[in-house]
Amino acid sequence: MISSLLVAGWLWLKNDYAILDALRVSMFNIVSVVTTTGYGLDDFTAWGALPSTIFAFLLMAGACSGSTSGGIKVFRFQIAMALLKKQLLNLIHPSGIFIQRYNKRPVNEEIIRSVVAFGLTFFITIVVLAGALSAMGLDSVTSISGAVTAVANVGPGMGSIIGPTGNFAPLPDAAKWLLSFGMLMGRLEILTILVLFFPAFWRH
Repeated sequence: MISSLLVAGWLWLKNDYAILDALRVSMFNIVSVVTTTGYGLDDFTAWGALPSTIFAFLLMAGACSGSTSGGIKVFRFQIAMALLKKQLLNLIHPSGIFIQRYNKRPVNEEIIRSVVAFGLTFFITIVVLAGALSAMGLDSVTSISGAVTAVANVGPGMGSIIGPTGNFAPLPDAAKWLLSFGMLMGRLEILTILVLFFPAFWRH
């Protein structure tokens, strides 16, 4: 809701949209990106710096845990923020004992480790994919947003090629295969794919 209001306000003040039109296109595009539906009502990459920054973050964010959306998921962000709060409190009170909580319940250490592991592999996968796409001659915006939208299973990326009004057809075949693999990894939440490369998995 906050993102929708910020983008709508920007469109109204900076891009001369009528207030109702600004609310309509901002909310539709943001809901589409967050839920990884894949639809685009307008080219949000042409709206300006603030909307582009917001959408760049939302491409990775995803919706609620347990939903069919892609991305990192809101639950993991909440766990990460709770972990950050705990670490800051430990710096202020080194002798204190703080229990990390979520919805007023203690969070299991295994859940915290899984969130950290997923976040780390999520960003490493994006960096590797973006680097490989750049090596194929794609521009930085297409490479980075393509990697993000593939791993997060969003649909549209950013820029003139794969943005909401573009498509992936102009990309080299190798890039399409690479992005398809990135989509598979993101859909299965990365770690499920990575365990296949461990010999211990096959021994058991």
